[in-house]
Amino acid sequence: MMKRNYMKYSSKTDPLTGEQFYPSRYNQKFSCRKNQVAYNNVKARDIRHEKAPFDKAIEKNRKVLSNVLLNADSAKISRDYLLGAGFNFNVFNGSYQVDREKYQTVYHFAITRLNDGKFKVIKRERNGK
Repeated sequence: MMKRNYMKYSSKTDPLTGEQFYPSRYNQKFSCRKNQVAYNNVKARDIRHEKAPFDKAIEKNRKVLSNVLLNADSAKISRDYLLGAGFNFNVFNGSYQVDREKYQTVYHFAITRLNDGKFKVIKRERNGK
């Protein structure tokens, strides 16, 4: 049985616990796998909490647009209806332009303001067209 030489690399500090350890690999950053998993879970949780307000608003917009269209491919709807349903006109996750119409997107739904003050909502194809 081969004995490992843990003193091969200089000591490092575990980012989670702050403890000093001697790595068994040159790219080892944590003293053990448990600390690596815990550290990455904390980072992922922090990112989720940071994104939560936007994700909640974008999901609400997606649900409103989904309910507006139901099984249709497009619909004209008033601003008051959208506001009453809880649509947030400040939250979108993309935009694109076709001819002179600029669309704001919420996943595979797109919305644009028409000249009469109403809004046109369309369901885009899944491949982005």
